[in-house]
Amino acid sequence: MPDEVDARLIARPPAAAADAALREMQAILGTDGVLVDPAQVAEFRDPFAPPSGDWYEPGAVLLPETVEQVQAILRVANAHGTPVWTNGQGRNNGYGGPAPRVSGSFVLSLRRMNRVIEVDEESGWALVEPGVRFFDLYDHLRATGSKLWMSVPDLGWGSIVGNTLDHGVGYTPMGDHMASQCGMEVVLADGDVLRTGMGGMENPRGWHVFKHGCGPTPDGLFSQSNFGVVTKMGVWLMPPPDCYMPGWLTLRNDSDLELLLERLRPLMIDGTIPNQPMIINAVCAASAFWGRADWYAGDGPIPEEIVDKIAATPGFGRWVMRFALYGDEKIVERQREIVEGALGTIPGATISFSKYDGRNLPELENPHERVQAGIPSMALDRMTRWYGGDKGGHIGFSSAMPITGRDGAAIRDLVRRHLNDAGLDYSGVIIVSKRSMIHVGLVVFDTENAAQTSAAYAACKAMIEPAGKLGYGEYRSHLDFMDLVAEQYSFNSHAQRRFAERIKDSLDPNGILSPGKQGIWPRAYRNQDSMA
Repeated sequence: MPDEVDARLIARPPAAAADAALREMQAILGTDGVLVDPAQVAEFRDPFAPPSGDWYEPGAVLLPETVEQVQAILRVANAHGTPVWTNGQGRNNGYGGPAPRVSGSFVLSLRRMNRVIEVDEESGWALVEPGVRFFDLYDHLRATGSKLWMSVPDLGWGSIVGNTLDHGVGYTPMGDHMASQCGMEVVLADGDVLRTGMGGMENPRGWHVFKHGCGPTPDGLFSQSNFGVVTKMGVWLMPPPDCYMPGWLTLRNDSDLELLLERLRPLMIDGTIPNQPMIINAVCAASAFWGRADWYAGDGPIPEEIVDKIAATPGFGRWVMRFALYGDEKIVERQREIVEGALGTIPGATISFSKYDGRNLPELENPHERVQAGIPSMALDRMTRWYGGDKGGHIGFSSAMPITGRDGAAIRDLVRRHLNDAGLDYSGVIIVSKRSMIHVGLVVFDTENAAQTSAAYAACKAMIEPAGKLGYGEYRSHLDFMDLVAEQYSFNSHAQRRFAERIKDSLDPNGILSPGKQGIWPRAYRNQDSMA
């Protein structure tokens, strides 16, 4: 939590301007489209916020249903200088949820823009609005008789568009969600509407199959930025595989992680394993089934001998990896042999597989198998309850790096040391892609324990600069750390940030769109004197 609160974060818009803007927005959206009741607005705070303090408070919530309403909202916001903070479902928990960085901002929630506009069975894509959840698209595919598979993250309640724009991942071969998007519709800060790529044509045939157009391809500029409001997005789907084979690997020793990563890297680069494996340490794996008190009730970090007891539980280990193979059955069987030869020979490792007809899946009981088959679930939400039960919360400390044993060991040791020094347990997740991996320190705490909550936030802040010195930048950040994370991207006097600020000032000169997101502040906010 901030020791000295940045003046920009609590610089609420003048009351007269906010009131005038709300009256105009109520005329646009109707009274049920503007939430001002504190009990309703509370849902759009950070769900894991500290128990007290002025913590990224929404001023009101706007719920448009159409692109035209989004355009009108932004024009009103420009006229009155009232900032809006955009999200799809606002389920980005662990990173601040739906809350705005600048307290008093209106949350522009796109939950009511929830249409699956089109699904193309031949080319395998869907066009969705930003309020469409992973559950919604899955239900639509099943209800319409589609055989196509989608990609989902571990929790299916979030926005497909929102997850994609925040560089989220899923666990089928289409799991790099930003790489699997194709074609956006964006409302710019002044209300103008842009369609990217082939969407720039009046009647495009290739908008959602060909990523580029003629000239620059701007899609990436709207991911993790505050340059526009994405109101439609094309997402790629996949045909059902002949064979779906989810697998599990368990490791006996903590140090076996390095060897696993070295042997896993070539399997990822050559495509033998086509999805995004997830490697989970013993404490993180246990949190999906138990609370901490089921294993240990003492203060301070959980002792190593208790972690060893967790790891000795059947199906567990000091590290557990889930992954899956997909495709023609004969090819999948050969891939299985290759994987077993590379990973199953790690001393003390165990490896197992299940096997299903991907075109006629049974009801899968294991939530990990469901997720890797593109079936949304909420079963793994339990992991936040390690401390505090229903009042448990978490922060994601998420760093990107190459798939190497030395990098895995370095980030594991750094995160574990800082969390243990703060009296917290180390809960680690590594998500592996084709050439990179993301280590997520799942920093879990009891939101009603003020001391523990403060320790969790302080530990995350303390890790950012040391990780940066090792070359590990966070790929995604909690609201409270966005500026500090952006500070680590310092090449050539922060050329990336200066570039983003130039775009921001050009597209959004009044600075109304999500000021401060990912450390991108409009010109007026960069002048501290103007915020006094």
